[in-house]
Amino acid sequence: MKSSKAPLLIAVVGVIATMAIMIALISKPVKDNRNEPRGSASNITIDNPEQVLTKSLKDIKVKTATKRQGTVDYSDKAAANLPNIETKYPLTVEGTGDVDIEIFSTSEKAGKNNNGWLNEIAQQFNSQNNKLSNGKTVSISVRSIPSGASSDYISNNVYVPQAYTPSNTLFGELAVAQGAKLDLAAESLVSNTAGIAISRTASSEIQSKYGSVTFETVVDSVVDGELRMGYTYPYTSATGLNFLVNALQYFDGNDMLSQGAVSKFQQLQKGIPFVCYTTDQMVNAMQNGTLQAGVVEYQAYTNSPVLKGSYDFIPFGYKHSNPLYSVGDLSADQREALQKFVDYALNDQSQSLAKKYGFDPDESYSYNTKQISGSDIMNAQRLWKQEKDSGTPTIALFIADVSGSMNGDPLLRLKESLLEASKNIKAENHIGLLSYSDDVTLELPIGEFGLEQRSYFAGAVENLRAGGNTATYDALLVGIDMINKAKQDMPEAKTMIFVLSDGMCNRGVDFKTSAGIVNHYGIPIYTIGYNEQIDSLKELSSINEAVYIDADNDDVVYELSALFNAQM
Repeated sequence: MKSSKAPLLIAVVGVIATMAIMIALISKPVKDNRNEPRGSASNITIDNPEQVLTKSLKDIKVKTATKRQGTVDYSDKAAANLPNIETKYPLTVEGTGDVDIEIFSTSEKAGKNNNGWLNEIAQQFNSQNNKLSNGKTVSISVRSIPSGASSDYISNNVYVPQAYTPSNTLFGELAVAQGAKLDLAAESLVSNTAGIAISRTASSEIQSKYGSVTFETVVDSVVDGELRMGYTYPYTSATGLNFLVNALQYFDGNDMLSQGAVSKFQQLQKGIPFVCYTTDQMVNAMQNGTLQAGVVEYQAYTNSPVLKGSYDFIPFGYKHSNPLYSVGDLSADQREALQKFVDYALNDQSQSLAKKYGFDPDESYSYNTKQISGSDIMNAQRLWKQEKDSGTPTIALFIADVSGSMNGDPLLRLKESLLEASKNIKAENHIGLLSYSDDVTLELPIGEFGLEQRSYFAGAVENLRAGGNTATYDALLVGIDMINKAKQDMPEAKTMIFVLSDGMCNRGVDFKTSAGIVNHYGIPIYTIGYNEQIDSLKELSSINEAVYIDADNDDVVYELSALFNAQM
């Protein structure tokens, strides 16, 4: 009797165990890792990427939205779009004296690690409990902020510190021309030099052909199509702006905006694969071999084992003397406090510390001392914006995440950022828009960005609605196909895709497949993560030397406007 029941008992137990396992598996939260990046995306390759793209597209559902026109807004909201300074650029040193002087400083002086000289001496100064002649205590606060952004805050009267130290005088002249009240408190806080870091192989080739490696022979080499070089965005980067104005002055020493200078500048730009939105983007492109040279400050060069070990440093242009300006109308107490700090920053101990931070350039170089006005600098920036593509059109596609998590404020900010930032896109570029959630929607086919296309673009953006899952890579593959087809009619055009999202892909094509296809077609994928750092988007941007922007709701309009201005 017992033996006859054993098989039945075992079977029952087996069923119960199986059911328990199934229940556990069903109940256990499962993390979908199929879209997570694995290693460096720039190394990801797949077999037969063109066939894979064709096959994948057959399985992706694409809807077409009805085109409708919206309102094209040409108003200038630059001041309103500046991000909250406390969250975007927090203080690196906070003073607590009766009289506190806040200084806007560039990151090479007020950043982290090897870039913290000004932070350190400000902290030392504050610890000494310095007092004014009337007995009030004095302190220094420091805010690390790019030269161009500083000028924007000050000139637009959005946030005005008591002092400002850009890398060179160019941004000081620019701020004055835009209405800021600046007075020179110190010609130089610390010495630095702008330069071109050039691979030793390329440097040797220029030496052989031109007899010497100088700013002029490097520029000639780029103009002649012999050197691939990059420089940083001249609206925010002091080194990039320095390169721009010196190149124009080299092309025509009497009138840097003459037709001859413009013609040469157009030739120069043909040898510039892309203008780098950040220094990191440029250095990465140099290390990957896309660029053979790029602009960099001496202090950054000497603190980088990679650059110092493999590249020569060619100084150029206006000296990066790090002048210090007082801003606005300071009180007598504030003027005395600022002078006390200037004296402290220039003493032997502080200057000796500066050398340890890398501020010790070769003083034998003869810097450019030619006077240049703020209005000429602004005209040079406008010329750069107009001519930087050297007549080559750009095909760009925007891919907007409208999944459920974007509902509410994220989607409102996405719409605002696209509409406001699109003012920086030139009319001769060709622009389209996709959106995605569970499926992909063609909101606007790619077309030349004249008034009619701008109007349809505004209508498409205004019509975006959120809901559903996140099929990021489905939309990306559809976008690549659209770009490829548009390029058939404009084979010389530059291409780029902008992906705007707030979360990981959880539906559709996997990361590895899409990364392999991106790698094959070579289209730069600029990615913008809303309120969350998204590793897969960073990986996509790293494939073809684009950039990832971690933009929260407070600064996404400003970030996107700058990115579009730099690239389109």
